[in-house]
Amino acid sequence: MEIQIKLPADPSGFLRRECPTCQREFKWFVGATSNRPDAFLDPPTYFCPYCGVPSPRDTWWTPAQLEFSRQAAAGPIMQHVQEGLERTFGRGRTRLSGISEFPNPVVDPDDMVMVEPPCHSFEPLKIVEEWDDVLHCLLCGYRFKV
Repeated sequence: MEIQIKLPADPSGFLRRECPTCQREFKWFVGATSNRPDAFLDPPTYFCPYCGVPSPRDTWWTPAQLEFSRQAAAGPIMQHVQEGLERTFGRGRTRLSGISEFPNPVVDPDDMVMVEPPCHSFEPLKIVEEWDDVLHCLLCGYRFKV
């Protein structure tokens, strides 16, 4: 069973992320920008723009995104279990309670400031406005200042 859950990007096309090391939030661009090389492959790890620590692609979820995903998956999972029980024991003989509705969608405001790393300008990101320290490129970890 596969459940696909779509998390919304902000109006500019950026998705909120949280560093698994320093827990700071930033945003990376969803999809490909117009100047992204056709042959470019996403790396298996990304670097935090703040602390520079690399981490696998699937570790950058915010707590709100994880909670939304849990809630969104609960209904389809319970429905799948219910259908299995009905196939095994017959329709109406066993009924699960607690099959939930789809949660309210996560709304991500168009906040933060967009920056482009000099090494990979096709991979822009958004950082908190008050950040005035060195940044790191998401793709290669290159240190730069804006």
